[in-house]
Amino acid sequence: SYTIQKAVIEKLLATLAEHRVPAVGFVNEDKLYPDAGVEDGGEPDPRRVALLRRWLEAGHELGNHTYSHPDLHRVPLKDFQRDVLRGERVLREIVGERDSAPLFFRHPFLHTGRSLEVKHGLETFLAEHGYRVAPVTVDNSEWIFALAYDRALTRGNAELARRVAEAYPPYMEAKVAFFERNSRDLFEREIPQVLLVHANRLNADHFGAVVERLEARGYAFLPLGEALEDPAYGSPDTYTGPAGLTWLHRWALTRGVERDFFRGEPKAPPFVLEAAGVESE
Repeated sequence: SYTIQKAVIEKLLATLAEHRVPAVGFVNEDKLYPDAGVEDGGEPDPRRVALLRRWLEAGHELGNHTYSHPDLHRVPLKDFQRDVLRGERVLREIVGERDSAPLFFRHPFLHTGRSLEVKHGLETFLAEHGYRVAPVTVDNSEWIFALAYDRALTRGNAELARRVAEAYPPYMEAKVAFFERNSRDLFEREIPQVLLVHANRLNADHFGAVVERLEARGYAFLPLGEALEDPAYGSPDTYTGPAGLTWLHRWALTRGVERDFFRGEPKAPPFVLEAAGVESE
């Protein structure tokens, strides 16, 4: 509901401000239309649009995550491109009010195309429309924790919600440590990492604990555009497999690294999977 969405955004913004963490909020614009979609003559909910403006006013960025979150591996490129353009109608307006444009695009499911023709075709299309691809180097199953947390709260199971919340920060720190190792194996140094998380009740309530663990590891936080200035982000990426992989793993596969590179990635605890109703990651 809008009430929950507003509470989530306000809590997240407070946490980000407290720890001075800049963030890009990637938007699916169909979520702005609670009744009829844009193609059916619907109008965006002004309250939800106001939440996007609130995000910008807090000093963060907004990016395009398509209109309806289609899977590039399942729809034709032209259809996907149309969905990208549908997903910028409100964004262009509200970001333009601040004399800038939505610069970043993130692929749904981290799927970038099953052929180089599709992959490069989308990249060219995005560049022609003023977008930069937003890579992700620290992917995770935070969404499973969030689903388990929501289900526990909805069912009034405060003890289970507490257990899920307690397991979340150490899991995320273990994920970060894994991708730090990947960075050292691939580049012989630690590069600026790009963390993927979602705006949900779990992070509204507990993302601060995750950030504190990152700070204890020595992390400081900077805007995405500054992180991408690191030369590592210019590494070749020819991956066209079925999985939604991090860019560290894409770069590794492009180089032909050994499969050991991928071993040892932390998994969500079984009780979290069970609480979320998910069989496996």
